[in-house]
Amino acid sequence: MNTSKAKTYPHQFILADAHVHIYDCFDLATFCTSALNNFKSSAHQQGKIDRFQGVLLLTETSNESYFEQLRQSAQSGENPIEGWSIRLTEEDCSLCIAHPEGQEIFIIAGSQIVVEEDLEVLALATTKRLPDGLPLTKVIHEVIHNEGIPVIPWGFGKWMGRRGGILSRLLQDDRFPILFLGDNSGRPSFWSYPPHFTQAEIQQIRILPGTDPLPFPSEVDRPGRFGFSIQGSLDPQRPASGLKQLLLSPDIQLQAYGPLESPFQFFRNQVAMQIVKRTRKKS
Repeated sequence: MNTSKAKTYPHQFILADAHVHIYDCFDLATFCTSALNNFKSSAHQQGKIDRFQGVLLLTETSNESYFEQLRQSAQSGENPIEGWSIRLTEEDCSLCIAHPEGQEIFIIAGSQIVVEEDLEVLALATTKRLPDGLPLTKVIHEVIHNEGIPVIPWGFGKWMGRRGGILSRLLQDDRFPILFLGDNSGRPSFWSYPPHFTQAEIQQIRILPGTDPLPFPSEVDRPGRFGFSIQGSLDPQRPASGLKQLLLSPDIQLQAYGPLESPFQFFRNQVAMQIVKRTRKKS
C-alpha cells in the first residue's frame, strides 16, 4: 500500500508581471532590485507583505536572449547579477533569483512574435521560439502546442482599424482552448477602456497585465510595477507549470494592480520611440 502524500506548498500571494523585457541598456542588479521593490510595494498596499511571491514573465523579441544567458550562467555556476544569487529549477523555462535577504523572484521564459497581420503575440512560459511573420492563428496554435500561454497584448494604435477588426473576429473564434489578452502600463490613464477588453471579458477571456518596459535606461525600474495578483501555491522547482495551472483554473480570481501611464510620460515615450524607430531605419 502506497502511503506517500502529494507534496504541498505554502499558500502565497502571487504578484506577476506578464510583459517583461530585459534590454542591453539595463543594469541587471538594478533591474532585479527594482522588480523586488515594486513587488514589495504592491504587496504592502494589499496587506500581504509577510508572504508574497514575485514572478517576472519574459517576452523576449527575436533580438533578445537574456533568459538563455541567465540559464547558462546558472548552469556554469557564474553569477551575472551583482548582489543576487541564481539557481536552476526542474523546468527548462524557469529560473529563480534570490536577494541576500532571502526574498526570491521567479523568472519565466517567453517570447514576443510579430505576426503576418502586424499584431503581436506573447508566448509565455515556453522556451520554444517562433519566427516573426507567421499568420496569427498559426502562431496561437503553435504556442498552445508548445505548452505555452498565448497572449495578444495591447499596443498604441495596434487594435484600431483593420487590425482591430481582425482581433474582434479572433475573439469570437472558439477554436483556441487557451487565449488571453494583455494590458500594459504604457496604456495612458486618460483613454477609455479598450472595447476589445470588454469583448474579451464578456466571452470569459482573461486579461494579463504587465509593464512592457521600453528600451531606455530610465525604464529599468518598471518591471513588477504593473501586473496581476492571484492566491495560490507554486512549487519552487516548477513555478511555470504551477502558474499556468492557476491561470487556466476558472475558480482562481485574477486581480490587476499598478498605475497606468500619466499623460506627460505617455507622450514623451511616444516621441522617444519614434526617434528610436527612425534611427533603426537609417542604420
